[in-house]
Amino acid sequence: MLRVVLIGFGGIAQAHRNAYERLMSQNAPVLLTAACDINPERFVKATAINLAVDDSCRKTALHTYTDLEEMLAQEKPDLVDICLPTPLHAATAVAMLQRGYHVLCEKPMARTYAQCTALLQAAHQSEGRLMIGQCLRFYPQYEYLKSVIDSQEFGPVMSAVFQRLSGPPIWAWDNWYMDYERSGGCLLDMHIHDLDMIRYLFGEPDAVTCRTQNYQSKMDSVQSQFYYPDKPVLAIGDWSLDGSRFYHGYRLGFAKASVIFDSNEVKVYPRDGQAYRVDLPYDQDGIYREIAYFAHLLENGGDNLKNPPKSAAQTVRLAEKLHDSAMQGGIRLPFQEELI
Repeated sequence: MLRVVLIGFGGIAQAHRNAYERLMSQNAPVLLTAACDINPERFVKATAINLAVDDSCRKTALHTYTDLEEMLAQEKPDLVDICLPTPLHAATAVAMLQRGYHVLCEKPMARTYAQCTALLQAAHQSEGRLMIGQCLRFYPQYEYLKSVIDSQEFGPVMSAVFQRLSGPPIWAWDNWYMDYERSGGCLLDMHIHDLDMIRYLFGEPDAVTCRTQNYQSKMDSVQSQFYYPDKPVLAIGDWSLDGSRFYHGYRLGFAKASVIFDSNEVKVYPRDGQAYRVDLPYDQDGIYREIAYFAHLLENGGDNLKNPPKSAAQTVRLAEKLHDSAMQGGIRLPFQEELI
């Protein structure tokens, strides 16, 4: 039985909690026992975020703590799940790995690529295993896209556009998202989902350009271009929408069809034939699926081929390259995978 605790109990932690509750309801060998947060109000007042949280499986009353050391001593976990603000990811994950715990850490892996490399080193030296919550790789809508690209069911990709748009996340503790130095802005926090997916689908781009716009903070609106020899790829991230609206999706042109995800469903538009909706398990969210995947690896062994931490580090490195381009007026900068 894999004993799990949560570190941080803000908005994203509720999605993680529900994923564990769902696994427990399915008799998976996982037991979520406790959560720790410095703010005790987190345990009595949920934080609303731009991710729908289904708590229909929630049955377990968690032990709650405001002191991390007390929780670790009392609960004796196997896996610690880190749902803290971005600037706390690296130091907390390193400390937990050095103690031999398994670690699941929310994205981005760290605030800087240098911190990512230190975290990878700690994971290499630890008896525990590390995974980063780049959850898009586990959503059915993106798993489908990966499958048709790899199989070339519709021929080669000719062009691709990815979008992720929302209102500014001003609901967080100490408004840390709107502090660029802590969050990295939309570029590192929300846009990074599509950066990671682009790398996962197409590999490393030859070069990148990026233009950004400031609204309430810095780099709230981001447009990134990725240069591949055979296709243009564009990604748009934006925190400037009004209110709590959230839109995400993609549009890919293949040689034989277009494939579009519009936040709700995936549809295929063949160049010859009728459009059709792709039948997918839309009710299965990526956070649940990523946690199930990691728990299976911890219980049964095997290599993490789908979401290795080295890849998450390279995604942060790509974000830094886009930042550099934006800071220089959107100039084109070469990009190559760095050996770690």
